[in-house]
Amino acid sequence: GERGLSLASSLKNRSRFEEITEFFKKKSILLELQRKKFHREEKLFSQYFEGKKEDFTSLPLDFISGTPYQRKVWLETRKIPHGKTQTYKFLAGKLNHRGYRSIGQALSRNPLLIVIPCHRVLSSDGSIGGFTGGLKLKKFLLRLEKP
Repeated sequence: GERGLSLASSLKNRSRFEEITEFFKKKSILLELQRKKFHREEKLFSQYFEGKKEDFTSLPLDFISGTPYQRKVWLETRKIPHGKTQTYKFLAGKLNHRGYRSIGQALSRNPLLIVIPCHRVLSSDGSIGGFTGGLKLKKFLLRLEKP
């Protein structure tokens, strides 16, 4: 978006990419990658995947999707530090919401993988839970962030 990062996704979720592309078409906005504009973001992602501890919280965001509740969940999830994990139940408590399953549903719509680190959210029993990018990618990201 014009005010910040709007999408960071594994293209495994093709429908999400198509949904966002359709959004831009409906708004008559030309969707194109402006490499110079996103140089900082590109550098952060490169360093992150080299195993360096990167902080994405300084990146401005421009949500083009999501309900007010989903956005609250995403912003709370964004606070989980690199190398740490939380549970769906913990996040529900932070948001004063009883339904921790709704946390998982909101995270399944997360348009900013890694920037909003939904891979750091686990089930209460410590199991890995779900992940839009696939469990293989979630496990990889958690290993990458291990201190």
